[in-house]
This record gives sequence, structure tokens and C-alpha cells, in this order.
Amino acid sequence: MKALESLSQKEQITLLLTYGHQLSVLARKAYEFQGPGVEKPRLLRDVNEINHRIYPQLNSLISNQAPEFPYSEITSWISGEGRNEETQNASIQAFERALSLCNT
Repeated sequence: MKALESLSQKEQITLLLTYGHQLSVLARKAYEFQGPGVEKPRLLRDVNEINHRIYPQLNSLISNQAPEFPYSEITSWISGEGRNEETQNASIQAFERALSLCNT
């Protein structure tokens, strides 16, 4: 993902933090409406797996270490590669919203 690679370290951190937050907002669609259950466990699990990968990437950026994952892998998370259509749409929507909020 050329757009992410071209950002400064601080901009990458901000964008990935915002993306993770936007993903968590969209993951709420997995919950039972005003109830304790989960209606879309696949969506919730997929979003959790994407977020699980974002945190080590952020840690490496914050610690001034080499990125945990190559940008090609990050691109596959954002596109929801290998995931169902609902997860793909949620991930892309979350990233687009993050880009908009970060003005990048």
C-alpha cells in the first residue's frame, strides 16, 4: 500500500490507530441489538484478528523498530483478503473513514 508507506511514522501510527478504532465501531454490527449475544460471530472474529495484527505493527512503529509486517500484508488486512464480503466491506469502510478523519 503505497499511501501508507509514503506517510511519516507519526502519520502511520495515527492512521492505524484510527483504523483500529473504526473497525471496532463497525464490529458492533455483530452484536445482538440491545442484547448480550453476538449475531455475527464471523464478523466479530475477523475484526478481532485484524486488530490483533494492528497492535504489533503499532508497537514496532512507536518503538522505532522495523515494521512487524510488510506493507503488502497490511494491504491484505485492509482489503479483507480471504474474508467474507461483510468483513471485506467493514474493513475497507473503516480504512476509508480513518483516511478521511486523518486527512491523509
